[in-house]
Amino acid sequence: MSAGPPLAATAGTARWIAAARARETSRPDRLFDDPWAAELAGAEGFAMLTAREPSGTPNVYLPIRTRFFDDLVVGHRDWAGQVVLLGAGHDTRALRLPLPPATSVFAVDQPGVLDRTTQVVDRAGTDRPGGATWIPVAADLRAPWHDHLLGAGFDPESPCLWIAEGLFYYLTGDQVDDVLTTAARLSRARAIFAADTFGTGLLDLPAMRDWVESRRRAGVQPPFCTDDPVGLLHRAGWALDRIVEPGQDAANFGRLPALPDPWDGGPNPTLRTYLVIGQVN
Repeated sequence: MSAGPPLAATAGTARWIAAARARETSRPDRLFDDPWAAELAGAEGFAMLTAREPSGTPNVYLPIRTRFFDDLVVGHRDWAGQVVLLGAGHDTRALRLPLPPATSVFAVDQPGVLDRTTQVVDRAGTDRPGGATWIPVAADLRAPWHDHLLGAGFDPESPCLWIAEGLFYYLTGDQVDDVLTTAARLSRARAIFAADTFGTGLLDLPAMRDWVESRRRAGVQPPFCTDDPVGLLHRAGWALDRIVEPGQDAANFGRLPALPDPWDGGPNPTLRTYLVIGQVN
């Protein structure tokens, strides 16, 4: 069975997520401002956005997730001189977030995805709110990738914030463990790792059946999900800092019904979404 989706599929996903950011940017009550997102999405990205919302109801989770990680990056800017975006897609945080000029933002993804982002970054030049340095790192996270990051100038002895936004879903369990373990091994100073992941109940939803079955026919493993996000961190060498679920105060922004903290998952505890933050153990 194949280790993951075809490279072209994940490149398309980057455009889809950029389209979601562009749509959010167009709202008067936007949660963030990404003026480069529409160009990065292109027609293909907006077509994917429409196709993935057949009911016409926007996916409210995507902008909440982006804003949550935005707040995390800005909230740690005083000490995290390195930010590593794993599976960066067409991320523009180095351009749009108010980060210190000394901050290095390493964007790790496939060459084709990064080439498109590089064109936009180069055109933006210094005419942008963010002052960080954007450093592309061409690597496939399903294979050994640490040498690529080190070769791009990453310093394991310096503090770091690791962000895996929308990544784990596209990996196998072994690959997720490898990403977390590799990041922990490269974190010899203060470090935070933040990611999102879903409970296993997601795979049983009627809306997921065709997608899961199509992956099975293509020889691709089901999307990664877990009902033990704490164990996921611990076995890779990370100590739990906190877990936030969309709807709780830190990940709501007035877009979702309020969830209590802590939250027990309700009648289906496997149908959950986790925003997981770990620190060096």
